[in-house]
Amino acid sequence: MKKYIDLVVGGPDMSGTGTQIRDIIDFFQSQDMKVRDLRGTEICALFHADRFSKYNNDHMSFGEFFKDENVSDEDKQDFIFEATKRLIGDGRTNEDLRVASFLENRVSTYVNPDSADVWIMEEPTKRGAGQVNRAIEQNRTEYDSKLHPLAAAYAHQTYRIDEFLRFRRVLREKNKIIIRSRSEESGCYQVFDKQLLPNGIHKEQYITLPGHNFAFGQPPTHIFIVHAPADWTREQYFKMKGERSSGRLIDDHEANVDYQLLVNYRYATDWLDSMYRVACGLYESDMPEIVRFNMYDSKEQIKQQMTNKIKEILEKNS
Repeated sequence: MKKYIDLVVGGPDMSGTGTQIRDIIDFFQSQDMKVRDLRGTEICALFHADRFSKYNNDHMSFGEFFKDENVSDEDKQDFIFEATKRLIGDGRTNEDLRVASFLENRVSTYVNPDSADVWIMEEPTKRGAGQVNRAIEQNRTEYDSKLHPLAAAYAHQTYRIDEFLRFRRVLREKNKIIIRSRSEESGCYQVFDKQLLPNGIHKEQYITLPGHNFAFGQPPTHIFIVHAPADWTREQYFKMKGERSSGRLIDDHEANVDYQLLVNYRYATDWLDSMYRVACGLYESDMPEIVRFNMYDSKEQIKQQMTNKIKEILEKNS
């Protein structure tokens, strides 16, 4: 019997996750599978609601719709107006904040999970607590503060509750294909290290946070990790950063070299596998298959390697 696929693509900063997700989308579309992209703000999620079918039928995402020069400005404005009304109401009733979800209930706006074969998600999200991570926790110096992995871990676990209850659980129950940019594996960034991350969260605490009841209790089926060698040096990091940072807004994570080397080491070694073994054992869930790729391979090589692995996964799942 066909089973859901919940595939995470992760790795340290500058590992090319965005490019790899785009390549995976292209692959599924080449197989005549309908792909919808939930990444973005709450407006981007609401775009997929049934009530907005006249706008979303021919577009994978709100961003694609908004940038489409064949779509009139009037249609774009109408959608934004109607979607915004779902979030702010009329100011006099409790009909505000009707966020998107795959559930038909009194407090959300229904998105039909069967309107696509493949759903694209991301972490941190750009809505809810994920927005806190992107705007604040990754850029604390912009607010005259310092990197605080413990605070970040608490914010991350909060949106994992949100995204699981609204979206991911239903997709798994319906045996859909989920492609996610990062997941709870990003504990590589937050878990305590005596020398390099003394204000991090301890691993035992990390895996028992409320949101991780869902995250590790229903973990990915597969994790694709693109990483540098475990013994990556400062010089090698600076060289890659120079090659890949053109036009990129460098956040506090990327500015801390030793921190980046620690994160890469955790992705590249059994550290990550060990975290999942402990957490999945605790929640009696299945350990994800972790597949690693060399960050120094070309984009085309990584694309082909990932495509081949996805074909293998689909074949086993058919």
